[in-house]
Amino acid sequence: MMMRCIAFLMVMVAVMAVMPWGYGASSQAARNPFISSKRTNGTTESKPAVGYPALFQPVMQKIVTVQYAIRQNMVRLAGDIQHDPFGHAFRLFMLFSLLYGMVHALGPGHGKIYACAYFLNRPGTIKRGLALGCLTMLIHVLSGTVLILVGAMVLKTSGAMTLENAGVILERVSYGLLAGLGVFLAGHTLLQLRARTVPAPNRCPDASDTRSLLVAALAVGIVPCPGAAMILLFSLTLGILPAGLGAMICIAAGMSITTGMFAVSTIVLKQRFLGLVEGNRRLFSLAYAILALGGAAGITILGMVLFIGSVN
Repeated sequence: MMMRCIAFLMVMVAVMAVMPWGYGASSQAARNPFISSKRTNGTTESKPAVGYPALFQPVMQKIVTVQYAIRQNMVRLAGDIQHDPFGHAFRLFMLFSLLYGMVHALGPGHGKIYACAYFLNRPGTIKRGLALGCLTMLIHVLSGTVLILVGAMVLKTSGAMTLENAGVILERVSYGLLAGLGVFLAGHTLLQLRARTVPAPNRCPDASDTRSLLVAALAVGIVPCPGAAMILLFSLTLGILPAGLGAMICIAAGMSITTGMFAVSTIVLKQRFLGLVEGNRRLFSLAYAILALGGAAGITILGMVLFIGSVN
């Protein structure tokens, strides 16, 4: 029974490692939230989510459809905000921004898989899982916000062009940091296994865990969120910047909730499973090694592959 559980976890790690490959392929489609889906004869045009297995296509398409509906409401409310900047339409705009962030984070990218892989390797608590989700998404949205504002107000150029040009550089920095973090985590785990100092399932995180969590949040979040950035650019175009900035806060909060839930789920499931095999030291060490090395390897390989892909 336990060996079956370990086999299942190995498959889970493998699936997690494969999932983000769709991010690079579909990032162009995700860059502008106002063009990611089209209407033809009153219906949403259905396109497959590039890089995702057929099993996930219906889910990805549903996410696209829901995002489209939310954006349509936001466009309508934005027009009302022009006439009444802080009225009822403004409050609804904030609410839809929160919902948009929650749904948008379910799509390709946004660090969900990296958060899960990180906590497969490192110890975590519910608070730390939520903290990683919150920090990552705050940086993610802030990055896009700064680029749009600098491009439009300081450089007096197209905010979208600034986002595109700087985004390429930040992507490479992000992927390089992730690959380096993965190598560090793998090396740390190998040293633990060699010294036979496998930590207990509920070990409290220490200072080194906090540092690695901050690096993970920065590495994933430094890539600007195209969806949030384009909503801010849209708000700038209509002359409703306060509403746009408020929307950035709400979108970051919504994305933090979604990403944090993925991280917390990984932490809880990992602790429960390791708790089941804790009585058998050999089995516990094997399970820990599979999870920890699988998480570190996933971060390293994906960081390297995405970095190479961004350079070519």
